[in-house]
Amino acid sequence: MYKKFAFILIIIFLVWIWKDYKKIDTGFLNQSSITYSYDNLNNNFIKKVHGFINSTYENFLYNNSDKHKDYWKVEDKSKRDNLPNFKILKSDKNFTKSITELKNTGTNWYRSHGNNSSNRFSSLKKINKNNAKDLDVAWTFEHKGFLNDIQANPIVVNGIIYTPITGGYIAAIDGTNGNLIWKSKQYGNFVAKRGLLYYQSNINDEPPKLFFSNRERLICINALDGKPVKTFGKEGKIRTGLNVLTPVIYKNNIIIVTWDHAVEVYDLTNGNKKWKLKYKKDINTRVGGKKFINDGYNPWGGISLDDKRGILYFTTGNPHYYFDGTQRPGNNPGSNSIIAVDLNKKKKIWSFQETSHDIWNSDIPSPPILTSISFNNKKIDIVLAPTKRANTLMLDRVSGKPIFDFRYRKAPTSKIKGEKTSNYQPFLELPEPFGRNEFFYDDLWSYDSEKLESIKNQYKDHNFGFYNTYELNKKNLQYNFNGGAEWMGASVNHKSGVMYVTSNNIPWETSVDQIEDKTTEIPSYSSNFQRALDDKGFPIIRPPWGTISAINLNTGKIIWQVPFGEYEELSKMGNEITGTENFGGVTGSEGDVLFATGTLDKKFYVFDSINGNILYSKIMPFIGSSPPTTYSINGKQYIIVHSTGGKSLETGYPDLVQTGNKIISFTLN
Repeated sequence: MYKKFAFILIIIFLVWIWKDYKKIDTGFLNQSSITYSYDNLNNNFIKKVHGFINSTYENFLYNNSDKHKDYWKVEDKSKRDNLPNFKILKSDKNFTKSITELKNTGTNWYRSHGNNSSNRFSSLKKINKNNAKDLDVAWTFEHKGFLNDIQANPIVVNGIIYTPITGGYIAAIDGTNGNLIWKSKQYGNFVAKRGLLYYQSNINDEPPKLFFSNRERLICINALDGKPVKTFGKEGKIRTGLNVLTPVIYKNNIIIVTWDHAVEVYDLTNGNKKWKLKYKKDINTRVGGKKFINDGYNPWGGISLDDKRGILYFTTGNPHYYFDGTQRPGNNPGSNSIIAVDLNKKKKIWSFQETSHDIWNSDIPSPPILTSISFNNKKIDIVLAPTKRANTLMLDRVSGKPIFDFRYRKAPTSKIKGEKTSNYQPFLELPEPFGRNEFFYDDLWSYDSEKLESIKNQYKDHNFGFYNTYELNKKNLQYNFNGGAEWMGASVNHKSGVMYVTSNNIPWETSVDQIEDKTTEIPSYSSNFQRALDDKGFPIIRPPWGTISAINLNTGKIIWQVPFGEYEELSKMGNEITGTENFGGVTGSEGDVLFATGTLDKKFYVFDSINGNILYSKIMPFIGSSPPTTYSINGKQYIIVHSTGGKSLETGYPDLVQTGNKIISFTLN
């Protein structure tokens, strides 16, 4: 009796465990609907049991297998030394002829970043290089009682602004005076994190809709009153993989890309799931006794759509964990990449990686941009992305092949046990890099000669250089942890083929430390990082620290580059304008002007797009936190900017950054 009862309890316990490991997710085209994984676990007790069994097995493999034990040796430098210093992925110059004539965004701004090409460039000209000096504040919207930075580019349709606002709401605002028309229910601070989409169907009497992501939900609300569209999913929402990006619409489908490493396609009308496609291959193996880490690779910058060809493009993040790649040997394909998916054939057609086996946090955070350029007297369709490494990836939209020869340089080996670095990393000549991606000792700088000597002494023993690797008990100096380019991406003029991009040149002090663990001989590591600033909060390297660059995409050459942002204290000392770290972005227009924000000086700027000269600037209450949007109502042009501070900047400059709650509108007097 008791044995039978005990047996039944054991069976129930095993079934309980089995169910917690199991996840059912129908709709995948290239993965089983049922998966079993530690990542599926919800019960903390089972997680602890799993962790104990896993660590026991790790130690067993390490102690009883030469293969797993030898894995933790330092990689052989001599093998790398014998390789050629450079290799080149040649451009075959047989590119896809353009079939579209893309136009810059006009009066209405239906999707964040302007449209499905994400080029964030306006055709409006009422505000231009001749009259930009006459700009002034038209109105200010304040959401009282709430503070948080907004990182979404607002959209505007028929004079109404639709945007997330502080406190986790979506709002409709009158574009002429800043009056609130309606405010949605509260969704939380991740609502429409990277933007939103306006859609008007051709069905009679059907109201326009707004679509946006909210972590594990895709939301649809009525654009007339902000209320959920009850016919979409369950009360206006459907459950998805975690996502933060602006959706796109294609053939009565609404499409997102999620942190489940999947393209997810839903019915535009009712939200029913149609199909999902994994863009990253799962790896189930052990290295050095430990499980292969297959996390990261997340899309968080943006997605774009070639409507004519039905090809979806998105950029991906770095593999986990930051500077420790010991549990993910190989190039980690699919990370740090631009990926193209054919929506009609329902398959991934190509993937192009920038940094391979990333141990520098060099993800690609900016949205891909679709445009056309002139090449060998032929108009060709391309996709591009500015990167943290200050490179511009320019690829044929159909084949994924680089437009210019893609040059690689031999990279250093690691001094960390178990790390298996890539032999080569990108070292581009064209397009010309728009910022620094290799630290040199001569980069050290200060406004004060005595302070400079102290800085040089402080950092003389640090490691630095081209894709420099890490060493225990020694720190690195590196660029690019927070850009080059960041999630704001760039603004591209479809007519001229010129890209305008904001960038950071900020030094970071980084290191890898070994974690003390007396229960095992298998090493594990932690990543450490902070901005390298002097005692007054200034970067320790020669300026500029923030820039705006104009790049001719037809030739890959930089047209001009100017500092972006100012430290008045340094200017008053007689220093040239230094630029500052920035997280706001630039939006261009055919009036030969660029609207830009995000600098530590809290200013909204207007630049001459022909030469980079400043035409106008205005101090705002808080730092601009997202790219500006420009629109027209009754023939009058406006520019709006979220003035809400910035989490990314606040960690490094707490005395300069405050979180806000305003939207500022500018127009001509």
